[in-house]
Amino acid sequence: MKKIIWPMAFSLAGFSAFLVLRVSSAGFIHEDGLRYLLAFCYACLGMAVVRGCSFLCFNILYFKRIRREAPGLLRIMFSLFAYGIILTLICGLVLEYNITGLLATSAVLSVVIGLALQDTLGNFFAGVSLHIEQPFKIKDSIKFRDHTGEVQAVSWRTTTIRTSDNTFLKFPNALLAHDPIEIFPYDRLHRHSVSFSAPCSVSPQTVINIAKKAASSISNVSYEVEPKARITGFSDSSINYEALFWMKDYMKVNDTSAELRERIWYAFYRENIRMPFPTRHVLLDRMKVECRESVPKVDYRCVVEGIDVFAPLSSTEKEALVASDGIRVYAPGECMVRCGEAGDSMFIIGRGHAEVRAPSSGGPSTVALIEAGSFFGEMSLFSGEPRSADVVAAEEVEVLEIRKSCLQKLLIENAKLAEAFSEKVSERLGTLQKHADSTRQEEIKVEQGRLLERIKRFFNLS
Repeated sequence: MKKIIWPMAFSLAGFSAFLVLRVSSAGFIHEDGLRYLLAFCYACLGMAVVRGCSFLCFNILYFKRIRREAPGLLRIMFSLFAYGIILTLICGLVLEYNITGLLATSAVLSVVIGLALQDTLGNFFAGVSLHIEQPFKIKDSIKFRDHTGEVQAVSWRTTTIRTSDNTFLKFPNALLAHDPIEIFPYDRLHRHSVSFSAPCSVSPQTVINIAKKAASSISNVSYEVEPKARITGFSDSSINYEALFWMKDYMKVNDTSAELRERIWYAFYRENIRMPFPTRHVLLDRMKVECRESVPKVDYRCVVEGIDVFAPLSSTEKEALVASDGIRVYAPGECMVRCGEAGDSMFIIGRGHAEVRAPSSGGPSTVALIEAGSFFGEMSLFSGEPRSADVVAAEEVEVLEIRKSCLQKLLIENAKLAEAFSEKVSERLGTLQKHADSTRQEEIKVEQGRLLERIKRFFNLS
């Protein structure tokens, strides 16, 4: 309101001074001086009127109708037009200038300038249109012709976007107003897709579940809408699928799509599903195609030899464990086991390292690191206990998963192994007692006494 009060105050003061000087018989002020004083008063009054109209039109009526702030460029244009009219009226009516010739000259000059600046004026009025309609805002992503980027600035002449390569492009507003634009609002969900193929021998429901789970594990994918997967067609040697996911930041689509393809590959690899490829020849010999040739091999026999829990096993029994097809590879950041999930297996890390994350009030926090040669999940293997924490791959991790079915064959053949395993696991729990309080020690002692019965019950041993 100060922008209106001050010009009004100067106008009232000027009119008061004009009346005083006009009524008084003092002749020390010339008639021209009074006209200039009166012109100043009308100018201040016009300024107050223009600012009042601007406040009424844009701050009240425009905001009430459009539900957003009026563009600054529109305010400036309104003010310049109104001030021009007021100045013209003051010069013609108060100062008594002959403005007829000036108006004629201005009209001719305006035509010349308009013809010379057609492109500039076109960009200017297109910029005014963009400011009024506001089809996109700062941080929105737009796709214009062959260019995609995030809107950084919208001026009266150009619009600036930043591409995924961190380069800046400026487009004349006239082009944006003329050609179609695809807009991806920053604060709204939009759907994207990744195409991939799977062998015809794998059931579609299995592939769809793998794709949905892989998409849900990516942080950039929105949790508000569940990812989906569907069949898009059939080719000569595969079934074509499409994974659908939702996200808000369009500038991260390429990175998210690449990460989803990576997660699908790792999931296929763990399930021993080969990526399909076109077949154009007849195989005369039955060949076993290895899908893991590119991964460095880990000698898990040496790793198992160094794990004290498996000390009761003979060399032949350890060979049987290693021979089981339980090698899994996980991508960086992928969750290998999740807290609270039921489990019947343990994992031996052969390559890479993982983080143990425990739930807390502020979210999961890393409490330990598991290096190559270490293992986790042994209580789930021996007694079927739920997982007690999340284990997340810190880099690409290869593990040997030992399941209940592999160990159950050995326990049936050698019933004394159950007692040996319970003793070894109890010894591992005993090493933790040094750091536990007395109450916790009593709980561990009771648990140790029941461990053998739990192992027998879990493996259905008499």
